[in-house]
Amino acid sequence: MNEAATLYQREVRKHLRCGRSARRRLEERLSGLLNAFLEDDPAPDRAALEAAFGAPEELAATLMEELTPEERGQWKRQRLAARAVCVVLVLLLAVFSIYTFFYKEKPNEITVYEFTYANGDEFYVPDSVLADDSASPADESGE
Repeated sequence: MNEAATLYQREVRKHLRCGRSARRRLEERLSGLLNAFLEDDPAPDRAALEAAFGAPEELAATLMEELTPEERGQWKRQRLAARAVCVVLVLLLAVFSIYTFFYKEKPNEITVYEFTYANGDEFYVPDSVLADDSASPADESGE
């Protein structure tokens, strides 16, 4: 097959909407049609191919008419199922990401609070206030 026929065949394949087995059968039929045409005209250009067979979309639609309604419906169901699986996977990934980053307890994070006692009452003093541990009032009183 020459380059124009190969490109035309590739474009027709893009427009075939069917399952693998039906696609193989239609591609064999397409190859047979193109090979028969190439016997008469061994080096056709794109215009000659479109004059003989029509636009690639039209030829694909003509070939698709050979499919049974079950074969067409099976392809649509498979596509719908594949899309549904993709949507479910994306949703699961989003939920897992949200859980991991926001709700899961982080085991490596330890919060240490330092309490200071004054007159027997316990109260919280931020670390920034107690920057120097040697001047802590708890150490001086001996408690």
